[in-house]
Amino acid sequence: MNRSKSSLIFTIVGVMIALTTACGTGGTLPATPTPIPTLIVQVLPSLTPTLLPTATATATATATATATVLPSRTAVPTTTMTPTPSSKDMLTAAFAKALANLKTYRVQVPQENRRIAVQLPDRFLQEGDPGALKIGAAMWMPYGVFRGPGNAPFFDRANLNWYKDQFAQAPQVILLGPGTAEGVPCIGYTANFTLTREVQSKTPGAAPELVQAPLPVKIWFATADGFPRLVEMPPPVSLTIRFFDFNSNIQITPP
Repeated sequence: MNRSKSSLIFTIVGVMIALTTACGTGGTLPATPTPIPTLIVQVLPSLTPTLLPTATATATATATATATVLPSRTAVPTTTMTPTPSSKDMLTAAFAKALANLKTYRVQVPQENRRIAVQLPDRFLQEGDPGALKIGAAMWMPYGVFRGPGNAPFFDRANLNWYKDQFAQAPQVILLGPGTAEGVPCIGYTANFTLTREVQSKTPGAAPELVQAPLPVKIWFATADGFPRLVEMPPPVSLTIRFFDFNSNIQITPP
């Protein structure tokens, strides 16, 4: 069957060739056939769908309200203002230091020609003639003659505890600053004591009047050992009390 189809094709082809030849050798040329427009098919490129890049889901950072931590303030150390000790406080401390280290001493009062030995806290012996003795509240004046309870101003003026109490009662103490007493470097203080004096009344036969007046008294403590060296009392008392023989061998006993 394939062979029959091939023969038929060749026969058709041959007839076509013969007709062509015959037309070309004579006779009128047939009109030029209108060319059949060639259908040009423009193959458009296939539309390849362009895939847009997948939007990467960017995790939007949620703005977390982070509390801004301010740097901690360095605590400024509180400056403790140490109060400057008053002159009275300084004098009180000077008495405390002296009395803590003193057991015995002597005083001399040139204006009264007195020399008194002291055994703290409350024994006083006026040395020389006439002698006198005071132990606590009991007194022997002259020495060996019991007088009973009593007091004598010159024994007070020899008593360091008495000076301490008098300065404590003063409304104001003034620091005198550095000085020298009995050739020893010292620091001095002054304050008004209350001086009580008897003044004769102007009325004949009337009892004397007691008059009080301020008496500025100075006391000097040695800067080296803290012991008192000198007490000065101005007029009308006009006395100088010198302290010496600190912690010497002094024994005061009743007669």
